[in-house]
Amino acid sequence: MSTKLIEQLLDDPDPAFACCVNDRRGVQARPPADETLIVPLTHLANPPATASLLKRIPDVPGAEEAKRFYSKYDGALLYTTRDWNDEGIEIFPIEQWKDRTAEMVGSWVEEADLYRDEDMPYGHNDFIAFAHSAGASNYIHWVTRGPRAGAVYWWAWTMSPRKDTPPSTPDFASFLKLIYDRPVQFFNEILFCYTRFSDGRTGKECLPNRYLPDQNHPSIGRH
Repeated sequence: MSTKLIEQLLDDPDPAFACCVNDRRGVQARPPADETLIVPLTHLANPPATASLLKRIPDVPGAEEAKRFYSKYDGALLYTTRDWNDEGIEIFPIEQWKDRTAEMVGSWVEEADLYRDEDMPYGHNDFIAFAHSAGASNYIHWVTRGPRAGAVYWWAWTMSPRKDTPPSTPDFASFLKLIYDRPVQFFNEILFCYTRFSDGRTGKECLPNRYLPDQNHPSIGRH
């Protein structure tokens, strides 16, 4: 079960991102020799959701894993900076779903020509905004109705999906597995490098290259 992977993530003893300078070579994985910055991380999770909140989880394909996750953690902030908690992937508490979703729907209404329901793989009333890259107002969507019900989407403001655009992951469980198995690929290639770091001295911008569950064992990492 994917929620077990999140439990393992929360148990990582001394997590960090090994980062490389953001240059013209793009965001593909690079040799450890190129890693010039180690960013200490932490993983934070809320207490379990109440029974009344759990009833708000939609009845869609794959909802069982969402129920398992929220029965243990009513939201989480993963891969965040240890000192400031200002980066990472935030999975919202259920209580925030309504307001976060309304924010996204409002933006669609303002840009009606760009985000027409008939052109999209799901409509204005067919998703929950349930997560984001911390600080970003462009949320990750969990589709609740229609032929894509249960799928998870993320797309940039200026790159709205077409009807045939495949989801980021097919269901909630796959989303949890992705952010555990391939966090660097998730941040750099799916979220287009929203998560960036600086050494505070050179002003150079760095991107995650490997996730280290324990800095004392840097040979063990995940891309």
